[in-house]
Amino acid sequence: MESTETLQDLKEQCRALEIIVMPRDTRKILQNKIKIKNMKEETKKGNITPEQIEAWKKEHGKVYELTVKVSDNDVAIGYLRKPKRDHKATALSMYKQDKILECGEFLRDNCWLGGDQRLKTVEDIADSAAIQASGIVKFLEAELGEV
Repeated sequence: MESTETLQDLKEQCRALEIIVMPRDTRKILQNKIKIKNMKEETKKGNITPEQIEAWKKEHGKVYELTVKVSDNDVAIGYLRKPKRDHKATALSMYKQDKILECGEFLRDNCWLGGDQRLKTVEDIADSAAIQASGIVKFLEAELGEV
Protein backbone atom coordinates (compact mmCIF):
# COMPACT_ATOMS: atom_id res chain seq x y z
CA MET A 1 0.00 0.00 0.00
CA GLU A 2 1.46 3.33 -1.12
CA SER A 3 1.83 6.14 1.41
CA THR A 4 -0.11 9.32 0.66
CA GLU A 5 2.32 11.63 2.45
CA THR A 6 3.67 14.41 0.29
CA LEU A 7 7.34 15.22 -0.03
CA GLN A 8 6.72 18.36 2.05
CA ASP A 9 4.98 16.32 4.79
CA LEU A 10 7.97 13.98 4.93
CA LYS A 11 10.43 16.87 5.08
CA GLU A 12 8.51 18.34 8.02
CA GLN A 13 8.49 14.98 9.82
CA CYS A 14 12.25 14.71 9.26
CA ARG A 15 12.86 18.16 10.70
CA ALA A 16 10.68 17.34 13.73
CA LEU A 17 12.75 14.17 14.27
CA GLU A 18 16.01 16.12 13.76
CA ILE A 19 16.84 14.18 10.58
CA ILE A 20 19.00 15.95 8.02
CA VAL A 21 17.14 16.55 4.76
CA MET A 22 19.16 16.85 1.57
CA PRO A 23 17.84 18.81 -1.45
CA ARG A 24 17.80 15.68 -3.65
CA ASP A 25 16.02 13.44 -1.13
CA THR A 26 13.02 11.69 -2.67
CA ARG A 27 9.88 10.54 -0.86
CA LYS A 28 11.32 7.03 -0.69
CA ILE A 29 14.62 8.25 0.79
CA LEU A 30 12.85 10.40 3.38
CA GLN A 31 10.50 7.53 4.32
CA ASN A 32 13.55 5.30 4.80
CA LYS A 33 15.33 7.92 6.94
CA ILE A 34 12.24 8.22 9.16
CA LYS A 35 11.94 4.43 9.41
CA ILE A 36 15.62 4.08 10.44
CA LYS A 37 15.32 6.87 13.02
CA ASN A 38 12.20 5.26 14.51
CA MET A 39 13.91 1.85 14.67
CA LYS A 40 16.85 3.41 16.53
CA GLU A 41 14.51 5.08 19.02
CA GLU A 42 12.61 1.84 19.61
CA THR A 43 15.93 0.01 20.09
CA LYS A 44 16.86 2.45 22.86
CA LYS A 45 13.59 1.53 24.60
CA GLY A 46 14.38 -2.18 24.27
CA ASN A 47 11.83 -2.84 21.53
CA ILE A 48 13.64 -4.82 18.86
CA THR A 49 11.85 -5.71 15.65
CA PRO A 50 12.77 -8.47 13.19
CA GLU A 51 13.53 -5.64 10.76
CA GLN A 52 16.08 -4.18 13.19
CA ILE A 53 17.73 -7.58 13.62
CA GLU A 54 18.04 -7.94 9.83
CA ALA A 55 19.56 -4.45 9.60
CA TRP A 56 22.12 -5.40 12.26
CA LYS A 57 22.95 -8.62 10.41
CA LYS A 58 23.64 -6.62 7.25
CA GLU A 59 25.85 -4.20 9.16
CA HIS A 60 27.68 -6.59 11.53
CA GLY A 61 27.39 -10.05 10.00
CA LYS A 62 26.55 -12.21 12.99
CA VAL A 63 24.10 -11.14 15.66
CA TYR A 64 23.72 -13.04 18.93
CA GLU A 65 20.61 -13.14 21.09
CA LEU A 66 21.35 -13.02 24.82
CA THR A 67 18.48 -14.30 26.98
CA VAL A 68 18.16 -14.37 30.76
CA LYS A 69 15.10 -15.95 32.40
CA VAL A 70 14.15 -13.51 35.15
CA SER A 71 11.05 -15.41 36.33
CA ASP A 72 8.45 -17.81 34.93
CA ASN A 73 6.75 -15.00 32.98
CA ASP A 74 9.66 -12.63 32.43
CA VAL A 75 12.61 -12.95 30.08
CA ALA A 76 15.24 -10.28 29.42
CA ILE A 77 16.53 -10.35 25.84
CA GLY A 78 19.39 -8.37 24.33
CA TYR A 79 21.44 -8.51 21.16
CA LEU A 80 25.19 -8.52 20.65
CA ARG A 81 27.35 -8.24 17.57
CA LYS A 82 30.44 -10.31 16.91
CA PRO A 83 33.40 -8.90 18.91
CA LYS A 84 36.21 -7.16 17.08
CA ARG A 85 39.81 -8.30 17.45
CA ASP A 86 40.72 -5.69 20.09
CA HIS A 87 37.66 -6.70 22.14
CA LYS A 88 38.74 -10.34 21.96
CA ALA A 89 42.26 -9.43 23.08
CA THR A 90 41.05 -7.47 26.11
CA ALA A 91 38.48 -10.10 27.03
CA LEU A 92 41.02 -12.93 26.79
CA SER A 93 43.43 -10.98 28.97
CA MET A 94 40.72 -10.68 31.64
CA TYR A 95 39.79 -14.34 31.22
CA LYS A 96 43.42 -15.40 31.69
CA GLN A 97 43.43 -13.48 35.00
CA ASP A 98 40.32 -15.46 36.08
CA LYS A 99 38.20 -12.32 35.79
CA ILE A 100 35.36 -14.24 34.15
CA LEU A 101 32.58 -11.85 35.17
CA GLU A 102 34.58 -8.77 34.12
CA CYS A 103 35.40 -10.44 30.80
CA GLY A 104 31.71 -11.04 30.13
CA GLU A 105 30.74 -7.53 31.22
CA PHE A 106 33.34 -6.08 28.87
CA LEU A 107 32.08 -8.14 25.92
CA ARG A 108 28.42 -7.51 26.73
CA ASP A 109 28.93 -3.75 26.99
CA ASN A 110 31.22 -3.38 23.96
CA CYS A 111 29.25 -5.63 21.60
CA TRP A 112 25.80 -4.42 22.72
CA LEU A 113 23.36 -3.60 19.93
CA GLY A 114 20.15 -3.19 21.91
CA GLY A 115 17.50 -4.86 24.01
CA ASP A 116 16.36 -5.03 27.60
CA GLN A 117 18.55 -2.65 29.64
CA ARG A 118 18.17 -4.84 32.72
CA LEU A 119 20.80 -7.08 31.12
CA LYS A 120 23.25 -4.27 31.87
CA THR A 121 21.79 -2.58 34.95
CA VAL A 122 20.04 -5.00 37.33
CA GLU A 123 22.73 -6.86 39.28
CA ASP A 124 21.55 -10.51 39.15
CA ILE A 125 20.30 -10.21 35.58
CA ALA A 126 23.43 -8.32 34.46
CA ASP A 127 25.74 -10.87 36.09
CA SER A 128 23.95 -13.76 34.37
CA ALA A 129 24.10 -11.89 31.06
CA ALA A 130 27.82 -11.21 31.49
CA ILE A 131 28.60 -14.88 32.11
CA GLN A 132 26.69 -15.83 28.96
CA ALA A 133 28.30 -13.01 26.93
CA SER A 134 31.77 -14.37 27.69
CA GLY A 135 30.89 -17.30 25.42
CA ILE A 136 30.71 -15.02 22.38
CA VAL A 137 34.45 -15.41 21.73
CA LYS A 138 34.90 -18.54 19.63
CA PHE A 139 38.09 -20.22 18.51
CA LEU A 140 38.57 -22.95 15.96
CA GLU A 141 40.40 -26.11 16.91
CA ALA A 142 44.10 -25.68 16.14
CA GLU A 143 47.41 -27.34 16.87
CA LEU A 144 50.96 -26.08 17.16
CA GLY A 145 53.90 -28.41 16.96
CA GLU A 146 57.56 -28.31 16.18
CA VAL A 147 58.62 -29.84 12.84
